[in-house]
Amino acid sequence: MSECFVVPFPVHPWLRDHHFAGQAVLPMVTAIDFLAALILEKFHEIDATRLENAIFPKLLILPKDDSLTVLVELERLNDQRLHAAMWTKKSSAISRLLCHAEMIFGSPARAAAIEIPFPVDNGPSRAIACEKIYAELVPFGVKFQTLHGEVHLQGETASGTLIAPDLPFFCPALPNPFLLDGAMHAACVHGQCFCGFVPFPTGFSAMKVENAHRLQTPGCTYRSLCRLTAQTTTELRYDLRVDGDGGTIQVAGLVMRDVSGGTIKPPPWIKQVA
Repeated sequence: MSECFVVPFPVHPWLRDHHFAGQAVLPMVTAIDFLAALILEKFHEIDATRLENAIFPKLLILPKDDSLTVLVELERLNDQRLHAAMWTKKSSAISRLLCHAEMIFGSPARAAAIEIPFPVDNGPSRAIACEKIYAELVPFGVKFQTLHGEVHLQGETASGTLIAPDLPFFCPALPNPFLLDGAMHAACVHGQCFCGFVPFPTGFSAMKVENAHRLQTPGCTYRSLCRLTAQTTTELRYDLRVDGDGGTIQVAGLVMRDVSGGTIKPPPWIKQVA
């Protein structure tokens, strides 16, 4: 049996630093954080640190004011697992619901089995300054510039340093969500190097978090790693890891696609030279 709730969503000014194609859009990680907080208010027994089958089918464009209402649907699958979805209502000649996020929270075996180690150095890498990344490759505002120093591209991997920003988030059982967001920026940089489009995250197979409280302190420094695991002409798949201070985020099967329909291209300088 499912339950539906109409919930106000606070549109903080700093969320507008997360934009795509000239429009402020809700970060994927904030949707996860928001849904996890609602779930733990109502279902204390659900493990919000284990997720699977996450999809984000439609970008949620933030309104110009701070007024946003979302519809949340929660469905118990069994004693340990719960399906969550977030929708908005589009008003036009015919009103319709748009789904922006859905995922399963709980203790799935797939999430529990994730283990993404940091690799041994396999030789020279290409280093790109994060100032250049946020100026030309991932042009987000300063509040979402979580990568610091340089991102190193080495074969199928991209690694870098993240600093947890001093921004509020919803769910105390999860890490600072902007760490995962920054790790996906590194994946976006890697993807632009090896494909002809700007990849944007649209879902993942599974995620697990260990010691979330170790991944929440503003100003703390963490390592990030992404590894390309599959590629087609329209889709990239990565595994991600964020690690430091005894805490770990691991994501398997991150799907990144060209959501611009080919209208946004990487700058020529980033493309890998054969």
